[in-house]
Amino acid sequence: MSTKRRHWGQILYQAEGQVSGYEDFSMDVRDDGRTIRSYCEMAENDLTRDASWTLDTAHKPVEGHVRVVQNGSLAGSAWYRCSQAGTECESLTPGMGRTSQKLAVSPSYLGLHPLVGDGLIALARGIDNAGEERMVESVTCSYDENGGTSLVALPIQIGVTFAGPEDITVQAGTFPSYHYELNWQPQWPRAKLWVMQEDAVFLRLTWSHVSAQYDLAKYGVSNRAKSPQFDGLFLDDLI
Repeated sequence: MSTKRRHWGQILYQAEGQVSGYEDFSMDVRDDGRTIRSYCEMAENDLTRDASWTLDTAHKPVEGHVRVVQNGSLAGSAWYRCSQAGTECESLTPGMGRTSQKLAVSPSYLGLHPLVGDGLIALARGIDNAGEERMVESVTCSYDENGGTSLVALPIQIGVTFAGPEDITVQAGTFPSYHYELNWQPQWPRAKLWVMQEDAVFLRLTWSHVSAQYDLAKYGVSNRAKSPQFDGLFLDDLI
């Protein structure tokens, strides 16, 4: 197996004390980068989101795909290719049909709206100069809070501040973390983000703008390509 580590888990979405959604994810860390997969379910607008993307060894995005369904209908599907030359996007949405884009933006971060992806912006910011906000050149699929609109390629500068190391306890356990603040848009309050010190796996995000908290509820890691939906004995028989 070429996978060095596979992280997997479930993130719980909570708003005003009520569970408002879930996110299942896995992340393969390899010598040549990493691949992330996420499936999100949100009560608001009966929204589901499928997303997957790849980072290179410098943690820059290589390619990605996101598909959003709202109220039982396709809201949009988009594929991205990122390189030094810029960003290409092929999308399909009800409002614009089939769309092809080329942006002169070589992003350090591709924001497709899963929470596990929000955590990976920590890799683009790093842990130097605590307290300093750094603007991260990014491309996102949507400027909307829940990522349910547009679903094309949109340039954005995200302000990210490293606040320092901190031990944090979530439902999945207690972990040494790195704490960040995210400034997605100037008119919004900052979100607070905690990620694992190893591989920047998402732990918690709080955001007063939507009165929400998002916590890692289940977690596992393996040095093999092991997914929680497969029984361990069955997997052992296959490998």
